[in-house]
Amino acid sequence: MAVLGQFGTVELSREWPAPTALADERLQRGATPSLDLSDLAFQSGDEVLLVSLRGVPLGIGVNGAAPCPDGHAFWTGGETAVGPALAARTTSNGFWSADPSLPFWESAATVGFQQTATAYIHRDEMDDVRFYNSELNAINGGAPGLIPLRNVSPGSLLILPASAVAGYNTAALALLQAIGAADIPGGEQPAANLAAVPQILLDTAADAEQRGWLIQCDLTDWVFEMDATQLDEDAIGQAFGESAKGMLRGAGSFNGEIDHSYVAGEQSGLGMLRLMMLTEQGSKARARFQLLDQRNASAPLVPDRVFYETDILLGKTAVNTSAVDVIRMNAQFIATGRIRLAKRP
Repeated sequence: MAVLGQFGTVELSREWPAPTALADERLQRGATPSLDLSDLAFQSGDEVLLVSLRGVPLGIGVNGAAPCPDGHAFWTGGETAVGPALAARTTSNGFWSADPSLPFWESAATVGFQQTATAYIHRDEMDDVRFYNSELNAINGGAPGLIPLRNVSPGSLLILPASAVAGYNTAALALLQAIGAADIPGGEQPAANLAAVPQILLDTAADAEQRGWLIQCDLTDWVFEMDATQLDEDAIGQAFGESAKGMLRGAGSFNGEIDHSYVAGEQSGLGMLRLMMLTEQGSKARARFQLLDQRNASAPLVPDRVFYETDILLGKTAVNTSAVDVIRMNAQFIATGRIRLAKRP
């Protein structure tokens, strides 16, 4: 059966990057520290969970200190300064003693101690990552909302998508504990190469509802052939690779418009453009194609939107930038999972 649609939206639940282990040296120290993260699956605006057994290196403790299990010592008068917490703290500089004879030691009780923390990431052109307090600030990548990295030694780090699922953070911490002090080849490795990934992390990453849905673009028209026997498998193999034939459940294409604004529950057009650039790797997501929308809330109409929902691989795409306020795009896809009708408010 072929289904042709006009207007509506396409919503994607993007496949999550795998938990990634980073060696201590991936923290680029200096005047504006950053994290060197090569895995391009982590995109600007993504909310991530950062894990460190020594305390995350983000400036989220008291007065912007990085959490640390033993507190912070300070170098004063040629030796490490150790003394009563908060002694001679100045208002202008919260981490130095006013008098070298009265140094102090910031304990975990006054600095704080967190082995896990969530933040939103911004990736720059050099693939350096910095952290922000909101999705919008992370997408923009400016000074507002920046959570600074500190010039500390956090040891091995773990970075993975954030989730509110009960037990998720605890499982991530257990994964890093299992990795421990193991050597991380190249300074960055999928955590699965170093230790067994807890099942709760795998299950959450595989669940589209837990990952969340984002409207990617407004559709002008689309076509979806759900009978795989009617498709040219040779042509699909050339476009998507021979391995795609074994997963084939349907195929189609859509035309849509994307812009670069920020709306809660939607994704900036930049995210869709990045996803389209990954077609050589078979960019993967779960998609919803809208069939019906509520006309109004009065009876007897059903107040739900109706979708076709399936896992897809994006293939050949085209972008038309001649539009003034929006970008027009065309994308081909194949359905690789069960196709079902879904209702959403």
